[in-house]
Amino acid sequence: MLFSDFRRGREKKVANSFVHVHLVALRYFSETVRSGSMRQAGEVLAVSASAINRQIMKLEDQLQCRLFERRAEGVRLTAAGEVLYQYVRRLDRELERAIGQIDDLRGLRRGHVHIACEAGIGRDFLPAVLADFHASHPGVTYKVEIKSALEILEQVATDEIDIGIAMSPPTRPEAAIGGRALMPLGVIAAPGWPLAAKSSLRLQDLGGERYIRAKDGMGGGYGWQKIIDQGAPQAAILETNSPDIMSVMVKAGLGIGIRSPIGIMSDLSRGELSFVPLDDSLAPHPSLTLFVRGGRILSSGGAVMLEMLREALPAFSQRVWDLAGAQMPLGGISTGAS
Repeated sequence: MLFSDFRRGREKKVANSFVHVHLVALRYFSETVRSGSMRQAGEVLAVSASAINRQIMKLEDQLQCRLFERRAEGVRLTAAGEVLYQYVRRLDRELERAIGQIDDLRGLRRGHVHIACEAGIGRDFLPAVLADFHASHPGVTYKVEIKSALEILEQVATDEIDIGIAMSPPTRPEAAIGGRALMPLGVIAAPGWPLAAKSSLRLQDLGGERYIRAKDGMGGGYGWQKIIDQGAPQAAILETNSPDIMSVMVKAGLGIGIRSPIGIMSDLSRGELSFVPLDDSLAPHPSLTLFVRGGRILSSGGAVMLEMLREALPAFSQRVWDLAGAQMPLGGISTGAS
């Protein structure tokens, strides 16, 4: 037998065997990659680690290659495993779309919508929209992930989610804007702060104030934080990647913070924090932005959800501006796709 004949025979065997790969085995494989170990994957899937290992060993036998390097601390993908994982991710997305199209035929009696948003948006904006949607479509389920703005854009660009909601992240060509609304940016402080009685502030008013600095992209978008650092002479005594930690530290009297009201609306309503709007060209207003992948046709559930999110933007935006004690800019809302 010539080597080329042997190779063609082996390739045919692998191709034929792969047809019989069970979706359960691929699911076990995919969750092991995400979890980093078979034990943790077993906890997520409610099966034993040994059951997951058996299915993965069958996959390796069918494909005639190792998919993981097994280590004491967990597993690591081999080159072949990386190839398979990219395939499985595409398969997951295509299967979800197929199920979504089938659900469309049922008139939204069933379905699933995958959303990623920042924590403050998930706290103050999303719940009311989901409640209204659920009242009309009780058979639809949801997955809501809390991510940073950059992670949300990455998930939109790679088609891992249906809808992303973030505050002014850098744009990407793969991500289309489904709607957006300008939001106020201001100074948060503990009650009784001397400047809290002001109707608005400029950055130069903050000289000498102790400052809780947010990592760029937290609490109101990207880019403006660096501008504020250059334009304001206040001393940053603490830096955090969590808007919630910033608020807690401000409440404790450690200093002031700069952010949007989204995520602390209850604190502001109860008077536990003060908010003074910034009126300064060096501190532009961030936008609460809805994202979808450009060119993607959403399932009926995703399309209806996106429309409800768009419709909710004007009223929510007005609530935020009223709570901030500031006037919403003209043209501050866009509910059309771009």
